[in-house]
Amino acid sequence: MDYPFKDDTLFRGTSNTLEYLSMNVNTDVIEMAQKYKVFGGNKYPNLRAFRIKNINTRLMRPGAPSKAATKFALSVSSKLEILSVEDIAMEATIVPSIVEHGHMSSLQLLAIPDAFLTLSHIVVLLEQTPMLTDLHCHYTGVGTLFECVEDDQLPVVFAQKYAPLSNNFRVLQLGHWGNTDIAVVARCAMLMVIACPRFTYASVSSHLREKMRKCILELMSHDSFIQYAARFETLLYRG
Repeated sequence: MDYPFKDDTLFRGTSNTLEYLSMNVNTDVIEMAQKYKVFGGNKYPNLRAFRIKNINTRLMRPGAPSKAATKFALSVSSKLEILSVEDIAMEATIVPSIVEHGHMSSLQLLAIPDAFLTLSHIVVLLEQTPMLTDLHCHYTGVGTLFECVEDDQLPVVFAQKYAPLSNNFRVLQLGHWGNTDIAVVARCAMLMVIACPRFTYASVSSHLREKMRKCILELMSHDSFIQYAARFETLLYRG
Protein backbone atom coordinates (compact mmCIF):
# COMPACT_ATOMS: atom_id res chain seq x y z
CA MET A 1 0.00 0.00 0.00
CA ASP A 2 1.01 3.64 -0.46
CA TYR A 3 1.99 5.41 2.74
CA PRO A 4 -0.85 7.92 3.44
CA PHE A 5 0.86 10.43 5.76
CA LYS A 6 3.64 12.99 5.59
CA ASP A 7 4.99 12.05 9.03
CA ASP A 8 5.47 8.90 11.13
CA THR A 9 1.85 8.69 12.35
CA LEU A 10 1.43 4.99 11.57
CA PHE A 11 4.66 4.04 13.32
CA ARG A 12 4.10 5.77 16.63
CA GLY A 13 3.80 3.39 19.55
CA THR A 14 4.50 0.30 17.43
CA SER A 15 8.11 -0.40 18.38
CA ASN A 16 7.33 -3.59 20.30
CA THR A 17 4.25 -4.72 18.39
CA LEU A 18 5.12 -4.28 14.70
CA GLU A 19 5.56 -7.68 13.08
CA TYR A 20 4.67 -7.11 9.39
CA LEU A 21 5.52 -4.05 7.31
CA SER A 22 4.72 -3.65 3.60
CA MET A 23 5.23 -0.28 1.90
CA ASN A 24 5.26 1.29 -1.52
CA VAL A 25 7.82 4.08 -1.45
CA ASN A 26 8.92 7.17 -3.30
CA THR A 27 11.38 9.91 -2.46
CA ASP A 28 8.96 11.61 -0.04
CA VAL A 29 8.45 8.42 1.96
CA ILE A 30 12.17 7.75 2.23
CA GLU A 31 12.85 11.31 3.34
CA MET A 32 10.03 11.07 5.91
CA ALA A 33 11.46 7.81 7.24
CA GLN A 34 14.90 9.37 7.57
CA LYS A 35 13.56 12.56 9.20
CA TYR A 36 11.60 10.68 11.87
CA LYS A 37 14.11 7.85 12.14
CA VAL A 38 11.42 5.33 11.24
CA PHE A 39 14.08 2.88 10.14
CA GLY A 40 16.20 3.22 13.26
CA GLY A 41 18.36 0.33 14.39
CA ASN A 42 16.73 -2.21 16.75
CA LYS A 43 13.54 -0.16 16.79
CA TYR A 44 11.24 -3.09 15.93
CA PRO A 45 12.60 -6.17 17.74
CA ASN A 46 9.60 -8.32 16.76
CA LEU A 47 9.49 -7.50 13.05
CA ARG A 48 9.12 -10.71 11.05
CA ALA A 49 8.33 -9.52 7.52
CA PHE A 50 9.48 -6.42 5.67
CA ARG A 51 8.42 -5.71 2.09
CA ILE A 52 9.26 -2.51 0.24
CA LYS A 53 8.66 -1.54 -3.38
CA ASN A 54 9.82 1.43 -5.43
CA ILE A 55 6.68 2.40 -7.34
CA ASN A 56 7.86 5.58 -9.05
CA THR A 57 11.39 5.25 -10.35
CA ARG A 58 11.23 8.44 -12.42
CA LEU A 59 10.79 10.55 -9.28
CA MET A 60 13.32 8.74 -7.13
CA ARG A 61 17.04 8.66 -6.78
CA PRO A 62 17.99 5.27 -8.28
CA GLY A 63 18.59 2.74 -5.55
CA ALA A 64 17.31 4.92 -2.71
CA PRO A 65 14.66 2.45 -1.47
CA SER A 66 16.87 -0.61 -1.71
CA LYS A 67 19.76 1.04 0.11
CA ALA A 68 17.52 2.39 2.85
CA ALA A 69 15.66 -0.91 3.14
CA THR A 70 18.84 -2.94 3.27
CA LYS A 71 20.29 -0.76 6.00
CA PHE A 72 17.07 -1.04 7.98
CA ALA A 73 16.64 -4.79 7.50
CA LEU A 74 20.15 -5.43 8.71
CA SER A 75 19.52 -3.40 11.85
CA VAL A 76 16.42 -5.24 13.04
CA SER A 77 16.35 -8.32 15.24
CA SER A 78 17.20 -11.81 14.09
CA LYS A 79 13.45 -12.60 14.04
CA LEU A 80 13.12 -11.26 10.48
CA GLU A 81 11.78 -14.10 8.31
CA ILE A 82 10.79 -12.31 5.10
CA LEU A 83 12.70 -9.57 3.31
CA SER A 84 11.42 -8.31 -0.05
CA VAL A 85 12.92 -5.33 -1.86
CA GLU A 86 11.70 -4.46 -5.36
CA ASP A 87 13.76 -1.75 -7.03
CA ILE A 88 15.18 -1.63 -10.56
CA ALA A 89 18.40 -0.20 -9.14
CA MET A 90 18.83 -3.02 -6.61
CA GLU A 91 22.45 -4.06 -6.18
CA ALA A 92 24.08 -7.36 -5.32
CA THR A 93 25.82 -5.58 -2.42
CA ILE A 94 22.98 -6.78 -0.21
CA VAL A 95 24.72 -10.17 -0.06
CA PRO A 96 28.03 -9.00 1.49
CA SER A 97 25.97 -6.71 3.72
CA ILE A 98 24.09 -9.72 5.10
CA VAL A 99 27.36 -11.59 5.54
CA GLU A 100 28.97 -8.64 7.32
CA HIS A 101 26.11 -8.29 9.81
CA GLY A 102 25.69 -12.04 10.19
CA HIS A 103 22.45 -12.19 12.19
CA MET A 104 19.90 -13.26 9.58
CA SER A 105 19.52 -16.65 11.22
CA SER A 106 15.70 -16.67 10.89
CA LEU A 107 15.43 -15.39 7.31
CA GLN A 108 13.31 -17.76 5.22
CA LEU A 109 12.43 -15.76 2.11
CA LEU A 110 14.67 -13.23 0.39
CA ALA A 111 12.98 -11.60 -2.60
CA ILE A 112 15.30 -9.23 -4.46
CA PRO A 113 14.01 -9.81 -8.00
CA ASP A 114 15.92 -6.87 -9.47
CA ALA A 115 19.31 -7.86 -8.02
CA PHE A 116 21.82 -9.58 -10.29
CA LEU A 117 23.42 -12.43 -8.35
CA THR A 118 25.99 -15.04 -9.30
CA LEU A 119 26.42 -18.59 -8.05
CA SER A 120 29.15 -17.25 -5.78
CA HIS A 121 26.68 -14.79 -4.22
CA ILE A 122 24.13 -17.56 -3.69
CA VAL A 123 26.67 -19.84 -2.01
CA VAL A 124 27.80 -17.13 0.41
CA LEU A 125 24.20 -16.19 1.10
CA LEU A 126 23.12 -19.74 1.90
CA GLU A 127 26.08 -20.19 4.21
CA GLN A 128 24.90 -17.20 6.24
CA THR A 129 21.13 -17.86 6.21
CA PRO A 130 20.60 -21.46 7.36
CA MET A 131 16.78 -21.20 7.41
CA LEU A 132 16.42 -19.71 3.91
CA THR A 133 13.94 -21.66 1.79
CA ASP A 134 13.19 -19.24 -1.08
CA LEU A 135 15.38 -16.84 -3.07
CA HIS A 136 14.14 -14.58 -5.87
CA CYS A 137 16.76 -12.82 -8.01
CA HIS A 138 18.31 -12.46 -11.44
CA TYR A 139 21.12 -14.89 -12.25
CA THR A 140 24.20 -13.87 -14.22
CA GLY A 141 26.73 -16.70 -14.00
CA VAL A 142 29.15 -18.44 -11.64
CA GLY A 143 31.01 -15.45 -10.22
CA THR A 144 34.44 -15.17 -8.60
CA LEU A 145 34.44 -18.39 -6.56
CA PHE A 146 34.20 -20.53 -9.68
CA GLU A 147 35.64 -18.40 -12.47
CA CYS A 148 38.62 -20.74 -12.89
CA VAL A 149 36.55 -23.94 -12.91
CA GLU A 150 35.69 -25.51 -16.26
CA ASP A 151 32.00 -26.13 -16.89
CA ASP A 152 32.41 -29.91 -17.04
CA GLN A 153 34.22 -29.89 -13.68
CA LEU A 154 31.84 -27.55 -11.91
CA PRO A 155 29.43 -30.23 -10.58
CA VAL A 156 32.32 -32.24 -9.11
CA VAL A 157 34.02 -29.24 -7.53
CA PHE A 158 30.74 -27.86 -6.25
CA ALA A 159 29.68 -31.15 -4.67
CA GLN A 160 33.06 -31.79 -3.06
CA LYS A 161 33.41 -28.32 -1.60
CA TYR A 162 29.88 -27.28 -0.70
CA ALA A 163 27.50 -30.25 -0.37
CA PRO A 164 25.51 -30.14 1.78
CA LEU A 165 25.17 -26.38 1.44
CA SER A 166 21.71 -25.96 2.97
CA ASN A 167 19.19 -28.41 4.42
CA ASN A 168 16.29 -25.97 4.07
CA PHE A 169 16.70 -24.29 0.69
CA ARG A 170 13.93 -25.41 -1.69
CA VAL A 171 12.98 -22.75 -4.24
CA LEU A 172 15.01 -20.52 -6.54
CA GLN A 173 12.99 -18.05 -8.60
CA LEU A 174 15.24 -16.75 -11.33
CA GLY A 175 14.79 -13.73 -13.49
CA HIS A 176 16.48 -14.06 -16.86
CA TRP A 177 18.52 -11.20 -18.22
CA GLY A 178 18.49 -11.09 -22.00
CA ASN A 179 22.22 -11.70 -22.36
CA THR A 180 22.32 -14.72 -20.03
CA ASP A 181 22.31 -18.13 -21.72
CA ILE A 182 19.38 -20.16 -20.36
CA ALA A 183 21.74 -23.14 -20.15
CA VAL A 184 23.72 -21.18 -17.54
CA VAL A 185 20.53 -20.73 -15.53
CA ALA A 186 19.69 -24.43 -15.88
CA ARG A 187 23.16 -25.38 -14.65
CA CYS A 188 22.67 -23.22 -11.57
CA ALA A 189 19.41 -24.99 -10.72
CA MET A 190 21.08 -28.39 -11.12
CA LEU A 191 23.92 -27.38 -8.82
CA MET A 192 21.37 -26.41 -6.17
CA VAL A 193 19.88 -29.91 -6.44
CA ILE A 194 23.33 -31.42 -5.90
CA ALA A 195 24.19 -29.30 -2.85
CA CYS A 196 20.78 -28.79 -1.20
CA PRO A 197 18.94 -32.03 -0.31
CA ARG A 198 15.48 -30.41 -0.21
CA PHE A 199 15.81 -28.27 -3.33
CA THR A 200 12.91 -29.08 -5.64
CA TYR A 201 11.95 -26.13 -7.79
CA ALA A 202 13.62 -23.57 -10.04
CA SER A 203 11.19 -21.03 -11.46
CA VAL A 204 11.77 -19.08 -14.68
CA SER A 205 9.48 -17.04 -16.92
CA SER A 206 6.77 -19.13 -18.59
CA HIS A 207 8.12 -18.54 -22.10
CA LEU A 208 11.48 -20.04 -21.06
CA ARG A 209 10.25 -23.12 -19.20
CA GLU A 210 10.37 -25.57 -22.10
CA LYS A 211 13.79 -24.31 -23.18
CA MET A 212 15.00 -24.65 -19.60
CA ARG A 213 13.63 -28.19 -19.47
CA LYS A 214 15.46 -29.14 -22.65
CA CYS A 215 18.70 -27.68 -21.31
CA ILE A 216 18.39 -29.74 -18.12
CA LEU A 217 17.73 -32.91 -20.11
CA GLU A 218 20.77 -32.24 -22.28
CA LEU A 219 23.03 -31.49 -19.30
CA MET A 220 21.82 -34.62 -17.49
CA SER A 221 23.56 -36.72 -20.13
CA HIS A 222 26.96 -35.16 -19.41
CA ASP A 223 29.40 -37.30 -17.43
CA SER A 224 29.69 -34.72 -14.65
CA PHE A 225 25.93 -34.63 -14.05
CA ILE A 226 24.80 -38.15 -14.92
CA GLN A 227 25.29 -39.60 -11.42
CA TYR A 228 22.70 -37.14 -10.11
CA ALA A 229 20.18 -37.75 -12.92
CA ALA A 230 17.45 -39.19 -10.71
CA ARG A 231 17.51 -36.15 -8.44
CA PHE A 232 17.04 -33.77 -11.37
CA GLU A 233 13.58 -35.18 -12.13
CA THR A 234 12.00 -32.58 -9.84
CA LEU A 235 13.24 -29.84 -12.16
CA LEU A 236 11.57 -31.28 -15.26
CA TYR A 237 8.22 -29.59 -14.82
CA ARG A 238 5.91 -28.54 -17.63
CA GLY A 239 3.42 -25.68 -17.95
